[in-house]
Amino acid sequence: MTRMTPQSGFRAVVLSGDPLVAGPIESLLQLAFPAASLRRVHSMAGIVATLSTEPADVAFVDLAMLDAGDLGEVTRSAGPEPPMVFGVLRQDCPLRTAEAIQAGAQECVVLGDLTPDRLARSLRQGLVRQRLQSRLADLALRDELTGLYNRRGFFALADHQRRQCLRTGRSLVVVQADIDYLKEINDRFGHQAGDQAIGNTAAVLRCTFRESDIVARLGGDEFAAVAVDADDASAARIVERVERALEEQNRRESLPYHLSVSVGVAVLVPPARTTLADLLAEADRLLYQGKRGPRHAWPFAAPSGTVVHPTVAA
Repeated sequence: MTRMTPQSGFRAVVLSGDPLVAGPIESLLQLAFPAASLRRVHSMAGIVATLSTEPADVAFVDLAMLDAGDLGEVTRSAGPEPPMVFGVLRQDCPLRTAEAIQAGAQECVVLGDLTPDRLARSLRQGLVRQRLQSRLADLALRDELTGLYNRRGFFALADHQRRQCLRTGRSLVVVQADIDYLKEINDRFGHQAGDQAIGNTAAVLRCTFRESDIVARLGGDEFAAVAVDADDASAARIVERVERALEEQNRRESLPYHLSVSVGVAVLVPPARTTLADLLAEADRLLYQGKRGPRHAWPFAAPSGTVVHPTVAA
């Protein structure tokens, strides 16, 4: 999600069942940032449902409505890029600021002390911190060699996407992909050639999937991807696109080996509540089933001009 700035407008959600709290917050926001998009919800279930489908930059939470520990639900429901959480304290609120901060609020504001200027200053400072935290979090979720998501990033984003699909009834495709013969490439041509094969595979997967899809390197020769609104027919098209992109990659690159990838695909169609682990296991099973079936021999050009066919243990 691209974070908005107060100057260009941003998305805010206000959680409060009390119009005497929600109304003043909304009025202050509109005075401070006329371009802001505002939405009011009245319960924790409402904010969870809203943030799971409609990203927000900031969430104002009436702390009198909930225990401090419930603030975790606000961030967890929004997936890997949660909103900045402002705890709104009334004068008679039993929670202390320290408790709310410890539970996940980035900032606490006392309703009676707020002015448009104070709110604007707090939001600007908070958004700067949020952008920095987002950049640091993104670095922790990325594979250094390919720039794709790493295993940690994949599981965080993919499972959030799976839960969204279950809520909205949309289908989901999970893809597992392995580079064929990466060990032989490393052994015969060196680890630099192996890194190039990994980088080329990442490039193939990037051009195969949409920008909104999740593509990751899980480690070694393993890759995975998740695509929303994809069914059995589109899963077959994904495999075809991978094969075409590989063919183009092999034609374009002058390499002493033929890059190939084995692919397995699993499809989630709600209301089936299959876990991400089960979807990956099914995709992995189909991938290795393909490896055991009839396959092309992927030749390596030897320096002498002969052709070497690597053998793979059964």
